[in-house]
Amino acid sequence: MAVAMSNSSGGYDHQFVNAPPSLVVCVVCHLPSRDPHLTECCGHIICKSCVDQIKASRYNACPMCRKVKKFQTVSNKQIDREVKSLLVYCTNKEKGCEWQGELNYINNHLGNSDGCQFEEVKCSNECGKMIERRYLTSHVETECPRRKVNCWFCNERVDNRYINYYHKEVCTKLPLACPNKCEVGTVPREDMEAHRKKCPLEIIQCEYHNVGCEVRMARKDEEKHKKEKMEDHLMMTQLKLAKTERKLESTEQQFEKRVNRLEVMMQQMVISGERQEELLVSTRWFLHLSSVAASCDQVCPVIVKMTQFSKQQQGNARWYSEPFYTHKKGYKMCLRVDAAGNGRGEGTHLSVFLYLMKGPHDDELRWPLREKFEVKLLNQISDSEHYRVSCSYDNAHSYSAGRVVKHDRAEGWGFDKFISNEDLHKNCAKYHFLKGDCIFFRLCKV
Repeated sequence: MAVAMSNSSGGYDHQFVNAPPSLVVCVVCHLPSRDPHLTECCGHIICKSCVDQIKASRYNACPMCRKVKKFQTVSNKQIDREVKSLLVYCTNKEKGCEWQGELNYINNHLGNSDGCQFEEVKCSNECGKMIERRYLTSHVETECPRRKVNCWFCNERVDNRYINYYHKEVCTKLPLACPNKCEVGTVPREDMEAHRKKCPLEIIQCEYHNVGCEVRMARKDEEKHKKEKMEDHLMMTQLKLAKTERKLESTEQQFEKRVNRLEVMMQQMVISGERQEELLVSTRWFLHLSSVAASCDQVCPVIVKMTQFSKQQQGNARWYSEPFYTHKKGYKMCLRVDAAGNGRGEGTHLSVFLYLMKGPHDDELRWPLREKFEVKLLNQISDSEHYRVSCSYDNAHSYSAGRVVKHDRAEGWGFDKFISNEDLHKNCAKYHFLKGDCIFFRLCKV
């Protein structure tokens, strides 16, 4: 089946095997006529595109007899068939193509993958080069900068431009050396986390670090340490328990006083029983958040409170929390909140970022940081329906996760689009994130 012919202006400028008969030649462009039309005034053949150019000119007369203005033409299908049946050489004859055939099939010959092997075509990998069809397979598989190659480790098909740097950063099968230099040697990236949880040379905290033991040791020495320090651990646990009981007793007394005052006030209000109970639960939860945020000891998990939210949003200010630590004598960090949004979230979202800071225990810690954190925007009317997002430092750049040696903070790592302004300001029966012009965040390791 013949393919559609080109829509170029004028006649067919091809190399014909035999000279075309004068009957089919356009009297204007002197080429075999493309879409031939017959003049009604004098019976000459003219290309349709040549007719259109004449009629668009100021003279608009027959180019042969010149006596009839606004001359008329009719399409001549018989001449069209004769022209398309003329034999032509391939347009790539000078490159070596020996094909010749009817003009009607020249585009079919040039356009099909099994047609002219000397025709230049676009690289299928979209590298931008034009390649003769006979060399296309070789180019795509061995020369093209965008060719697909198999990763040596995971066998995934990857763009050749990225195989040696980008893909190596994410390849799950890439063998990595154990950072503790244990006898295992190398471990696939996807198994490294599990390996470190059992590596005998991994430095770990004492099981009793929460009660005051600050010793760090290789995992293989853990049992020995616990046996040697059994009495010390028992004494630390007793002291911690006594301190916690005293603090809890004091907190419970203060909390009970606040609740009692609120209950007295609410009894004086004319509120339905169902609404009264809802308001009491909401108020107790809000007081709990404020109490925890004010008395937090700044070790994960922590609750931070951002006040004057409207002022921060209108001023497009960057708000930083008080510093906190991932654990006792751990990494020092802070939370940054852009109330008006940042980057892709500017004007539409709340932006949240975590920052590593220069800390007093950096010499004792492992770098870069490889922790995963959960940033939770707290619902202020109930201890449920919180908005949470996880932030993994496994994927952070070195300038965000590495040790801080210049300035006070590293580069931030987090979310331009943490939560949309619409969801932040939405108030419903289940959740209320912004209340009293303040918001609460809870940060913890996961």
